[in-house]
Formats: sequence, C-alpha cells, structure tokens
Amino acid sequence: MSRHIYKLRALNLNRLIELSQIGDNQALGIILEKFEPMVKSIVSKYYGTWLEFEDFLQIGLVGLIQAVYNFKKDANTKFSSFAYMNISSEVKSFITYLNRNKHKVLTEALSMESTDENFTENADYYIQSVNPDKRDYLKEYFISKSLEELEKHETEIVELWLKGYTYKEISKQLKTTTKKVDNTIQKIKKVLEKKTEEYEKILDIFGGRYEI
Repeated sequence: MSRHIYKLRALNLNRLIELSQIGDNQALGIILEKFEPMVKSIVSKYYGTWLEFEDFLQIGLVGLIQAVYNFKKDANTKFSSFAYMNISSEVKSFITYLNRNKHKVLTEALSMESTDENFTENADYYIQSVNPDKRDYLKEYFISKSLEELEKHETEIVELWLKGYTYKEISKQLKTTTKKVDNTIQKIKKVLEKKTEEYEKILDIFGGRYEI
C-alpha cells in the first residue's frame, strides 16, 4: 500500500470527495470502500435471482460514483443522504431498463461488428462484442443511456443506420438530408465513446476492489 493511501485514509470524507472530484482515483477508491455496505444494503432490496448480485452491485457503484462527482458541500445536505438517493435512483433506473428492454434491437446490433460502409475505423474502440455466455447488462445499460440522450428523430436515424442502411437510404426514407444523418451518426459515436470510457472505468474500479 502506497504512502499516499495511508495519508488519504487519515482525511475526512469531505476532503476525500474534493480530491475525487479533481481526479484522485485513490481517494475515490477509499470512498467506495467506506460506502460499500450502503450500496449492498440498497441493492439487496431489489436483487432477484434472475440476475447476478454483482450486476446490481456494479450499478449501485455507478450511482455512488455519480454522487461523489456531483456532490456540493451544503450545511443542509449530508453526503450519506445524497449518496443513498443517487444509488437508489440508479438501481431503480436499471431495473426499469431491464423490465422495459426498450433498446433491445439497438444493443444487440451494437454488440456485433458493423459492416456499414460509413462506420469509422475507431468504432471497435467503443463497441465491443458481448460475451455470448453471459450478457453484459452493465454495458447494455450504458448503451441504453447513451441512446436516451438522442431526440426521437435522431433515434430513428440511428436505428436505420444500425440495420445497415446507407446515409442516402436513411435520408430518403426519413425525408431528411444526408448532412443531418451524418451529424446524428457522429453524435451517437461520441456519446457511445464517452459512455464506454465510463463503463470501462467502473469495471476497473470494481475489479480492483477499489484500490485504483
């Protein structure tokens, strides 16, 4: 264990939050460790045998990390209360996603290598194959949240694009310009890249059991 970790463990929670918000991942790891019992307590209320506990635990950690990054020190707000609210909200959102499975077609399409002529070379960076032996619900959830950032007409464009339609075919079918199609595809690629970076960070944090 590094000397930095020993020093961090002596700091109060507010200071650890401040350090986490400016990029100190070891400070974030200590917070995750401290609040793991809370995450497990919340997750246990929603956990079902139809999905592995660790899938829910990872989602709970997503909520906790978001709480750390979004928390603003306020005399009337305790971080523990703020974290509880964020964790619960994220877990509920995840369950709603699973029940709704709104973007099943899109996530399945995103898990396969695209043959679309308009797909860029770096696409594989943020769209990787899902392990066929175990569905990666966390990844699918992140992709779903990415798609929810799009407007309805943009989602229609992305759906056709993922089915293999060319820009020209999409523009003709939806009565829009190829420029609009291109702008929308570039937008979803950027959103997916950002979400994938978040996804990979969660896996690193979870896999290292918070020593990050």
